Amino acid sequence: MPDYTGRTAVVTGFASGIGARTTALLAGLGARVIGVDRPGADIPAELHDALALRIDADLSAPEGPVAVAEQLDGPVHLLVNNAGVAATRPWREVLGVDLLAPRDLTRLLAPKFADAAAVVTVASQAGLRWRENVARSRALLTAEDWEHAFALAAAEPDIQRDCYAVAKEAVIVDALTLAAERTVPGLRANTVSPGTVQTPLLADFRAAMGNEAVEGAAAWAGRHATPDDIAAAIAFLGSDDAAWISGVDLPVDGGYGALIFTMMQSAAKEAAL
Repeated sequence: MPDYTGRTAVVTGFASGIGARTTALLAGLGARVIGVDRPGADIPAELHDALALRIDADLSAPEGPVAVAEQLDGPVHLLVNNAGVAATRPWREVLGVDLLAPRDLTRLLAPKFADAAAVVTVASQAGLRWRENVARSRALLTAEDWEHAFALAAAEPDIQRDCYAVAKEAVIVDALTLAAERTVPGLRANTVSPGTVQTPLLADFRAAMGNEAVEGAAAWAGRHATPDDIAAAIAFLGSDDAAWISGVDLPVDGGYGALIFTMMQSAAKEAAL
């Protein structure tokens, strides 16, 4: 197992689901874990001893990442951008929490990253088509501020309708960009893309995607993922065991993304006939 002794890890959305299990795992591996979540979020009892510090911040507003960065001293060895909301939320909230907040927090923490630090952002198999939509992702990522990003989205009904997938595509592109441009020396940036995960958000995904699609994925793979499945992948990517891995989107979906890919390829071939 990875060794995080003497390292500081920041986990957003730490109070439940993937964030809670990642927090517990990293603490168990020796990390000093700083948890970030919305004000008033309940903390599972097992996390009380796992946290070195809790930071309350509203990551649905541009002031949220700023408030987090102001309360953090370096060095930070690992940033886990895990906080997210489902597609059932208003599109501005989805783009804010799932895309703009991790974008801003990563850059605000740049001066506080330790040498050879890592950023791991939780994306999704909903972002599977990121290669087809790189230009759209870059436009949102390079928006001067949140209002400019929202203005871009307001002019594109597709972005509003598919806001969750758009956000997840963009965070994948952002990680690849950070890895390639090396604007923060030594920083590794990767994403993990879960399929369906047994968390409190699963009901929202059923509402957004339809119960048949969600349960169909679980039936094909044999089960939904557990938060521990995703936490293990995050801990690996953030550790020295992955020291030569950067700019990678790691699917953690039991192979379901591979199935979707082959189905898309088959459909494309049939359409070409």
